[in-house]
Amino acid sequence: MVTKNKKITKIPEEKAFQMIKRYTSLPKQFFCKNEKQLEEALKKLKFPLVLKATGKEILHKSEIKGVSIANSESEAKKEFKRLIKLKKCEKVLVQEFVKGIETILGIKYDETFGYVIAFGLGGVFVEVLKDFSMRICPISDQEAEEMLNEIKGKRVLEGFRGIKIDRKKLLKVLVSMSKFAINYKIKEMDINPLICNEKGCYAVDVRIFK
Repeated sequence: MVTKNKKITKIPEEKAFQMIKRYTSLPKQFFCKNEKQLEEALKKLKFPLVLKATGKEILHKSEIKGVSIANSESEAKKEFKRLIKLKKCEKVLVQEFVKGIETILGIKYDETFGYVIAFGLGGVFVEVLKDFSMRICPISDQEAEEMLNEIKGKRVLEGFRGIKIDRKKLLKVLVSMSKFAINYKIKEMDINPLICNEKGCYAVDVRIFK
């Protein structure tokens, strides 16, 4: 949902995660700017891990090869060294890998309608599929249920091929996040992906603009 409006400013990802943690679950993770911090983080995390380059000017990590998966300590250290050297990388996010259905949740301020929330299937193909449902914020429990039922890929959220999600928690996240933008008065936000599984919903990547 992010536009190319030059007047908006990206909030550092570390702060962005802190802002949303009361509204949705987060994977276990640490932001590291040097190898010493990485070593401390590895003592507290379980493999596999996802390592991501982060920085105010990094919008699309995949375009700069800024995402890696590590299955061992040696792999994690090797990938950390590569990522921290990338242009515009300020810190590396080291995150426990979360399995589940990739969805996207976005919020944007519209001059006519105010805050609008969008939900759909997420991941790298989100801009191609464009399968979203939208509502004006804040939304009710009933509106959240309607949003899930409106997307074309709704079967994926209903136990498709044995993959189950905690639907109640997903609905709760939609309702609570619809209040988030109003509370913080942001311009835009997207969580892509918001990974959903049987245990809950986890914001794996978040971008917030003010």
